[in-house]
Amino acid sequence: MFQSALGTLKKYAEFKGRASRAEFWTFFLFVLIAQAVAGIVDLLFGGFRSGAFSLLAGVLLFVPQLAVTVRRLHDVNRSGRELLVPFLMLLAMPLFVIFRGFIAGIITLGYSGIVLLLFANLLLLLIKQGSSIPNKYGASPKAFSFAG
Repeated sequence: MFQSALGTLKKYAEFKGRASRAEFWTFFLFVLIAQAVAGIVDLLFGGFRSGAFSLLAGVLLFVPQLAVTVRRLHDVNRSGRELLVPFLMLLAMPLFVIFRGFIAGIITLGYSGIVLLLFANLLLLLIKQGSSIPNKYGASPKAFSFAG
């Protein structure tokens, strides 16, 4: 697992090409473990109020996580731009939550449902098996090559 995560980190900001399901989910697990370790270090050295190590881990791993996600979408022949709508809608969520009242609550609930559906669709794309033939984003990450 560590070797796979290290390989993904070497492609730190590489948004071109494709990433297999194994590469994506292994790196996802690595990020979860790194965040958990950073959280434990925060608790040991800073108590409940400090979050410096968690913040640092999150900032350092954000770009490689985004890059491997875009490459994973490329593997299923989708553009990395498909990440924009769900995340922009998620960022806009606090604008809906601040309003009070019955109608505002219904609108917030509907908006939350749409955001949830968009993320569910994104999850399905990330789980989906990539094509084994080359697509417009490059060769399959699982393709066998005789070239050295």
